[in-house]
Amino acid sequence: MKRQYASIDIARYVSALLVVCIHTFPFLEISETFNTYFIHTVCRLAVPFFFTTSGFFFFRNYDSENEDLNETRLKKALIRLFRIYLIWTIIYLPYTIFDYTHNGFRISYLFTYVRDFIFNGSYYHLWFLPALMLADVIVYCLYKKKGLNFTLLITFILYFVGYLINVYTPIWESIPGVSFFFGFFTKTLSTARNGIFFGPMFIAIGLLLSRTRRLPKKVSLIGFLISFVLFFVEVSLYRHFGILRDLTSMYICLIPAIYFLVNYLLKINIPYRKMFTILRHDSLMIYTSHILFAKIFLALMPHAHLVVYFLTLACAQCLAGFVTRYQDQYPILKKLL
Repeated sequence: MKRQYASIDIARYVSALLVVCIHTFPFLEISETFNTYFIHTVCRLAVPFFFTTSGFFFFRNYDSENEDLNETRLKKALIRLFRIYLIWTIIYLPYTIFDYTHNGFRISYLFTYVRDFIFNGSYYHLWFLPALMLADVIVYCLYKKKGLNFTLLITFILYFVGYLINVYTPIWESIPGVSFFFGFFTKTLSTARNGIFFGPMFIAIGLLLSRTRRLPKKVSLIGFLISFVLFFVEVSLYRHFGILRDLTSMYICLIPAIYFLVNYLLKINIPYRKMFTILRHDSLMIYTSHILFAKIFLALMPHAHLVVYFLTLACAQCLAGFVTRYQDQYPILKKLL
């Protein structure tokens, strides 16, 4: 039986809490500056962490002598992710219909929705699921054909291109000649934060961690702290030059920060108990469900973001607890996990 990592499951749950922060701006009334830095540094670790750990747990079972088994495992993982994605797409349909129609409906919205369903998520926070599926396929094919070093190189190139698009959007939009081509990109893909440019880099880091020996804990911790300080400086520079936006999420220093962070967590030995499996399931449920509650609470209490955060989290956790408790009694609930 493969080793289970309690530290990763705990960190997954914490990451889900951070994702809720991204969508509720909890410290906005307390300090707009602190809220900005907290979301763009600490909270921006969450989704790359999800990608990296997903890549690690998939590729640690990769058998170079049995490609049929690898493909079977990949298909099984993709089917599970697509099932979860489809179910939550249906759950969020009332929200989707409202968003597309409350200011008037146009036929072009249908094409926008199809594009978003494939690349950007059928609802905005669900982008992680199609991105994870596409990134899994890209990294799997690269690794199968060309090996680890080539995979890391190509995924970094993709990430760097996405970084240039994601971070420097205000600059590209201000240059007359470039803005035309940039506009074509945004009409086609909308954002670089997807399974082509964003996800593969962190899946590849998970692959790297699964294929190489762990760094010592002290080295990983120091590496993470240095990377995080540089990450903070990077965010500060973008804010200083006026190009930091809510959607800015692809930072160069995220790459070493995530690598060292996951390396460190993988070295922590905590006896595994059932509660950690529950935390893993809860993290997924909180991630997928929290917008159901956040949208309503933000509309009702637009100037009480910290209250909205805790109410959203409480409701999402209650739903997660309900699914965990009654999934054996109502097997349909297992489809959400």
